[in-house]
Formats: sequence, C-alpha cells, structure tokens
Amino acid sequence: MPKAIVLTRECDTLHEKALELAEKLRLPALGQAAIATADMSQVIALSLGEGGLSLRCLIGEKQGGGRMKPVRVDFTGGKNAFRLAENRTIHQPLARAVGIGHGRRPSIFDATAGLGGDAFVLAALGCRVTMAERSEVVAALLADGLARAAAHPETAPIIAGMRLITGDARTILPSLTPPPDCVYLDPMYPHPKKSALRRKEMRILRQVVGDDDDSADLLTVARATATERVVVKRPKGASWLATQKPSHAIAMPNSRFDVYLRLHL
Repeated sequence: MPKAIVLTRECDTLHEKALELAEKLRLPALGQAAIATADMSQVIALSLGEGGLSLRCLIGEKQGGGRMKPVRVDFTGGKNAFRLAENRTIHQPLARAVGIGHGRRPSIFDATAGLGGDAFVLAALGCRVTMAERSEVVAALLADGLARAAAHPETAPIIAGMRLITGDARTILPSLTPPPDCVYLDPMYPHPKKSALRRKEMRILRQVVGDDDDSADLLTVARATATERVVVKRPKGASWLATQKPSHAIAMPNSRFDVYLRLHL
C-alpha cells in the first residue's frame, strides 16, 4: 500500500473544486509547488485536471519500465470504446456467464466495480447494472468517468442504465429491493506466482485498494442474495474462490468465469 494518497490539481483555476473534493474524500490537497518540494516517496495522487480525474504515481515507478501513465476512467475512448465496438454481442463469454440471451436481460449487481469496464459492456448489451465500489478514491474516478460519458451522445444511453453506489457490497446487497438476478464478482487477482508484473493499471489500483482478503465473505453474501446466479471472474489456473465449486465455468485464454446457479445455491 502507498504511504499516502493525496489530491492534486493540474491548474490553479481548479483550486476551489480540488479543495471541495479533497474535503469530501478526506484527502490532503497539494498544489504543484508543494509536490515539487515534498517527499513523494510511494505517494499516489488523485489528480484533478480539465479533462477529469486520474490516478498518478508521483515517484514514477520504474518496475516494468518507464513511468506509469495516469489511470483514468474513459468510456468514450481507449480500451472501453474498443470493447464496445468489438464485443457488443450476446455471444461473448461475459454475456453468457451472466445469463444474457435472446430477449433476456438480467439485472446485474457488480459487487467489485473498480473502473467499471465490465459493467459498461453489460449496460451496452441492455442490462441495468448497479455497481458497488468501497474505495472512495476509485469510486470518485468511476463517478467522474460516468459523468463525462453521460454528456456524450454515443454513450449517454448506456450510462443511463448504470448506477454507482459507494460502499461495501456485503452491506449493500441485502438491502437491495428487488434483489438482482445476477451478482458479478471480479475481486483483485491474487499476486502472480511468476515474476512477470501485471499491467500497470492493476498495479496502481492494488496500491490504492489493497487485496480483496474478504472476497470469500462477499461470495457468501452474493450467493444468498442473487435470484438466479453469481459469477466470479478468476485468473486462468486459479483455484475456486473460497474453495466453492461452481455449477460450471466459461473459459477464456487468460481467465475464466465461474458460474454459481441458484439451482445449486
């Protein structure tokens, strides 16, 4: 975990907005001058700019080569736009795992929303998706991305089907009325046994949110709440979450979806 998370602004015109956000998230706010003179060893910054929020590793981590690029949520371009263009089909593994079919669009509760990529795909396929993210910093990133995409004509209809709740999914799930058809879990992957590092985006997020050590508890709550199924995304070769055998699994090249049908709960 980082020694600290701070909030920074990229220009003075955002001073008031940065202070307001820092107070809301209970983060220290630093200007560019303070950053230049402070000891930034292992500090992660939530940076506010004209283009929105991003996560920055201020010391420029050298592992894996070069400085880390800022991590931000963008549903109108980059990876999410590619996924929207290439994967808008009900035959993709994610769609099949959650139970999407011809004329069938289950309600989804994404219990580990993160940067919202999978939730965005599911909403693009016509599902109503409720997302939970307990890290206030990551939730702020996601909320910022949702707000920008809601103002974009091509993504606004998709964003309308997505709802973000900041908090612990274990508490939120039992209070949902009606309960979701499907609960989707994509907990932080275990540390890889091999020396190869995971992609930089995941490394910086792990520094912010830590490991999902309570994912077994979340699976228990999810299985008690979902009306139809629970889906858990796991790395290829990883053991079942909490040693609980799924009804079936859908394999992909580097990962798989473990599906727990209500019939087997």
